Amino acid sequence: MRLPFIFLLISTFVIGSLSSDGFIFCPRPIDDECPLDYKINDCCAQSECRAGDICCSEPCGNVCRRKSDTPMGIIFKDGTECELGHVYPKKWYQKAWDKIKSG
Repeated sequence: MRLPFIFLLISTFVIGSLSSDGFIFCPRPIDDECPLDYKINDCCAQSECRAGDICCSEPCGNVCRRKSDTPMGIIFKDGTECELGHVYPKKWYQKAWDKIKSG
């Protein structure tokens, strides 16, 4: 009587562990378009998010969100150029200076 209960308990734990690691997608973004003229990046790497969360690229910036089982959002790829915090678009003179510096 006790053995089937222990088996059921262990198999439930194993199946639950396997299925929770299979969700590697970002959920649908909260906003379809960003109403701001700047972005706010809360994460620039997957390691900056809590356990169970994933860094997702959204219209208003990168945010840590709970993993999803359906691919509706965009995962932030580690190594992609990113700056934490408020990121404003470059002004015309900043773009010109970057062009001069690059040759």
